[in-house]
Amino acid sequence: MERFREFVMRHFEIILVVVLVAATAFAVLVAANKVAFLNFFYVPTLIAAYFLGRNRGVAVSMLAVLMVSLYEIIDPNVFRDTLVEIPYLNVVLWGAFLILTSYLVGTLYDLKETNVRDLRQAYEGILEILAKYIDAVDRYTKEHSVRVAGLATRVAERLQLPDHEVENVRVAGLLHDVGKIEISLDVLQKASKLDDEEWEHIKTHPDKGTHMLRPVGGLLRDVIPLILCHHENFDGSGYHGMGGDRIPLGARVLCVADAYDSMISDRPYRSGRTPREALQEIERCCGTQFDPQVVTAFLAVIEPEMEFV
Repeated sequence: MERFREFVMRHFEIILVVVLVAATAFAVLVAANKVAFLNFFYVPTLIAAYFLGRNRGVAVSMLAVLMVSLYEIIDPNVFRDTLVEIPYLNVVLWGAFLILTSYLVGTLYDLKETNVRDLRQAYEGILEILAKYIDAVDRYTKEHSVRVAGLATRVAERLQLPDHEVENVRVAGLLHDVGKIEISLDVLQKASKLDDEEWEHIKTHPDKGTHMLRPVGGLLRDVIPLILCHHENFDGSGYHGMGGDRIPLGARVLCVADAYDSMISDRPYRSGRTPREALQEIERCCGTQFDPQVVTAFLAVIEPEMEFV
């Protein structure tokens, strides 16, 4: 439905002209009952009002009325009903109802869009607050989630993913470490290298995060798999042993962005690498830890910035 709306928005004028011209021509030249066929114009009008709002809907209805009126002027009897004595009455009544319908349906659309916009603003605010809370759990990862989300979004756009998939990657970037809320602070902030048991504890954070977010349902339905798989390696050596195309593409994008930001950030037991050193490591692990196509997109995004580092 969203893709259909995007297509209609992108080609609105062309679709409008083609549909209205075709409908008018058919009504005048082919249809036996021309008055009844006028009801066909409700189709493009309702589509425009439902998907594009009141202004576009009313514009379509008025253009339809204008085109039909021109034919009525050329041939006053074209839409004449023998039972109706007043000329043009059929077209006048039809046009009035068409415009009224487009106005009402378009108004409902505009009200719905206002509610959706308010809900999205609240959703965005909650995401930002949650991302900051996640990063606040570990003082060494301040703003990490925000940076990962920004970088992953740019890489996803470079890969020319559809808009809704780019948004899923962005949200997953903000929430990818939400499971760390349930990880011991002693482990997260340990000043020395983690032992095997502590490392296994850390590795549970993708599962903990997906378990926390699953009750949210629809809003994050497509985001949860990205969070679950963001530590899967392309060669299958990650947390859950998934590899290649079995890993969602968005998770492969997150894997690169997360690894890069982690490498350039300080940790209790080490200093961060320089961006150039991190970039070299990303290239070295291409095809093993990281998906080659994602690495190519990542390099295209990040390398221009190396000139200023």
